[in-house]
Formats: sequence, C-alpha cells, structure tokens
Amino acid sequence: MSFLQPFILMALPLIALPVLIHLINQNRHKTIQWAATMFLMQAKRMSRGMARLRYLLILLMRMLAIAGLLFALSRPMSSGWLGLTAGSQPETTIIVLDRSASMSQQGSSTGISKRETALRKLSSLISNTAQNTQLVLFDSASQEPLVINSAADLLDLPETEATATTADIPGLLEKVVEYMSSNQTGRTDIWVCSDLRQTDWNPTGGRWEAIREQVANREGVRFYLLTYPDVAGENVAVSISGVHRRENANAAELVFDIKLNRAGRPETPLQIPLNIVINGARSTLNLEMTGSELIRNGHTIAIDQKLKQGWGKVELPKDSNLADNTFNFVYAEPALRKTVIISDDHETAELIRLATSIPAERGLRSESEIIPSASLATIPWDEAAMIVWQIPIPTGATARLLEEFVASGRTVFFLPPETPNTNQIFQTSWKQWIQTAANESNRVSRWRTDAGLLGNTLSGSPLPVGEIEARRYCEFETEGATSLAQFPKNVPMLARIIFGQGAAYFCTTLPKEADSNFTSNGIVLYVMLQRALARGAASLGAARQLECRLDHDLDAGNWKPLDKQSSEILVSSRTIQPGLYQAGETLFALNRPVSEDRIATVEATELEKLLSGLDYTIIDDAAGSSKQLASEVWRIFLILMIAALLLEAVLCIPEKQSPPKEIGSLESS
Repeated sequence: MSFLQPFILMALPLIALPVLIHLINQNRHKTIQWAATMFLMQAKRMSRGMARLRYLLILLMRMLAIAGLLFALSRPMSSGWLGLTAGSQPETTIIVLDRSASMSQQGSSTGISKRETALRKLSSLISNTAQNTQLVLFDSASQEPLVINSAADLLDLPETEATATTADIPGLLEKVVEYMSSNQTGRTDIWVCSDLRQTDWNPTGGRWEAIREQVANREGVRFYLLTYPDVAGENVAVSISGVHRRENANAAELVFDIKLNRAGRPETPLQIPLNIVINGARSTLNLEMTGSELIRNGHTIAIDQKLKQGWGKVELPKDSNLADNTFNFVYAEPALRKTVIISDDHETAELIRLATSIPAERGLRSESEIIPSASLATIPWDEAAMIVWQIPIPTGATARLLEEFVASGRTVFFLPPETPNTNQIFQTSWKQWIQTAANESNRVSRWRTDAGLLGNTLSGSPLPVGEIEARRYCEFETEGATSLAQFPKNVPMLARIIFGQGAAYFCTTLPKEADSNFTSNGIVLYVMLQRALARGAASLGAARQLECRLDHDLDAGNWKPLDKQSSEILVSSRTIQPGLYQAGETLFALNRPVSEDRIATVEATELEKLLSGLDYTIIDDAAGSSKQLASEVWRIFLILMIAALLLEAVLCIPEKQSPPKEIGSLESS
C-alpha cells in the first residue's frame, strides 16, 4: 500500500490523544480513603471489571476513529497484486509497449483492445502513484525512446496507436538497457505491456542471457509484466500468398492461395463469407471451416485481359481482432526470379543452379548465374532476387552491399565455405567443420512446420525434412537467429535472421554427397531454395508485397493511395499500417507479418527462465478489463472511522440502574 499524501501520516501519534486525556483526568482530583464509600466499592467489585472493560473499549474506539481519519486524509492506494505500489518511488518509469497486430484483439463485451486496456491502466496508475517520475516510452514500431511529460499523454500519442507490425521484445529490452546505462536513470521501474506471443518474445533466441546479465548488474531495477495472453474464442485471421497473373490466348486470371487461421473451438463448423475485392470490384466466396486452419490452393478469379497490373484485398466479417481481417495484394506481370550463386565449389554451385533455375509454377521466369570469388565486382545487385553465398564471409564494402541487399527485401542464402574465416555478418560467423562419426546418425530431429522454408505444403502435408542427414556440418555462432531445423543435440541445420524487409538464411551443411543426402532427397532442397527465392522476388518487379514496419528507406511520401482506407492513413504511418499504394509504375501492398496470426504464447515456465535472477512481477490481465492496477481506498478508512464513533457512542450509554429496596423489606427479610 502507498499513500498519495504520506506527510499526513506524520500525525499518527495523535492516536494516543484519548489515552492522554484519560490520564490527565485521572490526576485532576486527590483520592481520600472514606469508610462509607469503601463499603460500597467492595459491594460493587464484581461489576467494576465490566465497567473497566467498557471504558477501555471506548478509548480504543476513539483511537481507531482518529487513525481512520488520518489514513483517509493521506489517500491510501491499494492493488490486487501484493507490493505493486509499495516501496520507494522510481526516479524513472520506462514503458515497453507492444503495438503489434495481435495486441488489437478486443474484449468481447467492451470493444476495448489489449493495447488500449494496458495504456488506460498504466496512465491511471502512474498519474496517481508516481507523479514525480520521469516517464519514457519504448514502442515496438519505432523502438526509439520518447520522453513523455504526463502519463495522461499515453492515450493520445501517435507512438501508442495500433499498428500492423510485429514486436521484437528482446530487441526493445536491449535498447532499454542501453538507455538506462547512457542516461543514469537511477531507481527504475520497467513496465512491459505485451500479449506474450512467442514470435515476438523469441524465447529460444540468444539475446536473453545478455539482457539478464546487464539488468542484474544494475541496482534498483524492477520489472512489471502487464500481460494479455488470452486468445479470443472466435477470432479468424486471413492471409493470401502466391499471387500472380496468368494468361492464355483467350483470357487472363489471378491465381492465389488463401489461408485462414482460427482460434477457439475448431471442431465447430463455421460459415465464413470471404469478400474479395479486385480493382474495386467486389465478390463473395463462401467457405466452411471445420478445423483450426483452412487452406484453399490455386483459387482463380477471371480478370480483364487488358489489365496487366492491379490491386486487391480479401476481407473477413468483423470479429474480435480487426487487424487480421484484411489482407492486401498487388499483381503485375511476374518479374524475373534471378539467383546469383557466389561460389568457387563447382559441384555445389551447379546443384544450386539446377534447383533455382527451374520455376516452381507455370508462368514464372527463373534464371541462375554462377560468379566466382574473383569476380565479386560483377554481381548484379539490382537484378538479383536471391544471392547464394558459399565463400568466406566478406567485410567492408561487400558486406555493406549484402546488408543493403537484404534490407531492401531480398534474400541471401549462406552456405559454409571450405575454409571459414572469423568474419561476422548479421551477427553470425562460421566456426569449424565437424565430421559425423561413422556409427552415428545425424538426421534432422526437429524443424518448423508452421511457416518458413521448411513449413508444410499448402495442402498441410509435411516435407520429408526428417530424412535429411548430414555427414559433415559447419558450426556457427550467432545472436538473434531463429532456428528452423536442428540435428540432434540442438545442432542447427537451418537458421533465419530477419534484417529490414528481407531475410538471411544460414544452412550448416552442403548438398554434395560427401556432406549430406540433400541430393537423394532433392524435394527438400528444391522447395527450400524456391521459397527463399520467392521471398526475395516479392520485393522486385512492378508488384511488391511488403510487411508493415517502420522503414525509413521507403519514400512513402510519394506514394499514391489506391483505395479509400489507404488515403486516410497519415504519411508518417504508411509503412506501419496496411495499405495499397502506387509510386510510378510500381504497386505496393503492405500487410501485417503473417507470424502475427500464430497464437502460441510464452509459457509460465519459459517466462520464469527468461527473467531468472531479476526482480519482476507478472500481472495477467484481459482485454477490456475494468480492474484497476491500483486504486484509492480512503473510503474504507472513512467507514472505519464512522463505525468506531458509532460504537463509541453506544458504549457511552449509561446502564439502567435497579431501584433500591425499601428498608422495611430489608428488615422483614
């Protein structure tokens, strides 16, 4: 419990005032022994004990009344979580706000989102209990510190509005630690408001150990996790992929794959009218969903043959999360999917060339080129959709070009060189080759089937990744990489690092027969490389699919909105909100990352491990909840004071005296 006016508690010694008055009154008259009264006192000895007890209760009630008044005037704060408002006031309060798309889930009865609920409660708590603290906001979209003058401003800032982005919680906490170190924040409370999605927290990433170590070395840092892990019972999310225009001699059509994800009771059939908008023309596709996932491959819609490019979207009916009810897309004639293979190993390069030069679908154009390490100056950076890098990691200008290449939305696929060096790129470096023992099987034991290069096919069937066996693999050291496949003993086979709009992949073995059985299980190698190539090609050509993120490299100010919803978005928010735009001959479709549709959350045991050794409190909340983090309870003490005064008044009522007996009666007796 804390107090908004604690100085009033300095008057607590006034509680003893009734006792002091009693003692003073006792000493006002001198006591004289008198035989006549001594007889009467002896006669009433039995009733004197009860009278004294009553008088003590009267004193106690008067003391409680004074205490209740003093506590009521000091405005006490109480909370449903023990110790939430106890302790010294923080010099700095840092709010880490998850603004990802999943935080837009609303309460079923209130229509208030998780993000809004967290902001309202924190604004009220800080306004009441920590008026003198310096307030700093770190939001997941910008990841930059913002000093706030008043906690009430949290509700109206553009930096606290909903976005269609994802959240990097470890990255945010790294920046929080850096801010505390450079600004000497003193006693600091850190409030993390999040829905604990695994894709945002990345509990298996390599950054948590460093965060724990740096925070543990600082005194006076407390963590409060205001969490919203509940998933709405009947929320459905929609996404589409593989959008391309297909044409024959007589007609043209759009082809794309539809995917629906459902929370709640997947065994109950659900009828879903899916609206499809193409260049403003609207149609409805009725779907029946009986499981947690529905995939419709190769859905086609006829379009005007004269339309070489255009835009569209798919829309779900309103449910608990509006942020995942719409998915935008643009289309144009497919761009050339060009792969550049940087390698001095002819056998490996040729296998990669074969796997990337054969298109995965009819109507796509693919091309692959092999460039040796001696000719790096000839790399066609602007034309390539993917670069396969199988020479030692570079430094200097070449490394910067690779980083810019990935940041623009394209893909780099790293394969281990025969002679690794100690250079690092994307916080990753190759180590040494490990030969698998002759009597030891080193097959892939775990891999991500929900998404990524090794995810299940659109029909739901898994790829035969478990048949991949490495006879030799190269160790690597990384920070922040997500493991997509692992050999036994947690040895990575494939890892991914998101950088800007694109991705860098690291595969620890080679497709040669001496290193692995990738060639005899060629479907895995082919699908893995084709998916990596498709991701890189999505950022090329006249139709570009982008994930929402605060991207300063995109000149969104020159974009022309293509629909009404996009025209209502502020220029400064265009890259973090879903929309459809055109710049010159290029069309842009921005959407939330599909990883936001995954409902898996960090378990309590995982969270305890991530925060081990830190001073933290976990507060589980729900969207739209009206329960306050802390509230004033002065009314309770005021009622206590009134009750004490009433009881004191009752105790002060004199007892009814029995009439004395007559003398005659005494004599006759």
